[in-house]
Amino acid sequence: MAEKIKYTLKHVGINCADEKEAKQLVSLLCSLFDLEPGNENDTHIFVSNMFEVMKDSTRGKHGHIALQTPDVELAMADLAKKGISFKEETIRRDADGKVIFVYLDGDIGGFSFHLTK
Repeated sequence: MAEKIKYTLKHVGINCADEKEAKQLVSLLCSLFDLEPGNENDTHIFVSNMFEVMKDSTRGKHGHIALQTPDVELAMADLAKKGISFKEETIRRDADGKVIFVYLDGDIGGFSFHLTK
């Protein structure tokens, strides 16, 4: 039997039309769930470590789902056997050249998925 790949939910990315809408959503999520805003840059604002509120809608119809796995390359090999391909331009590697981040090609249920270490 093949080794079972372990995945955990890292965060959910939620698309917004623009920065104004993103800030309104961040405020709502913080208020509803007693969370704190986190890191912000030109593309997103984190809410705690649970949500990544996007200032645009470039990934997925609704957003994206980040799955953490101890070995991204092993997970990629397993998913490739199941017919999944990857967005090569999104691959990030560590100092040793090992893949630590990648988006799956295509959406699932209106969401893009990415794997991260």
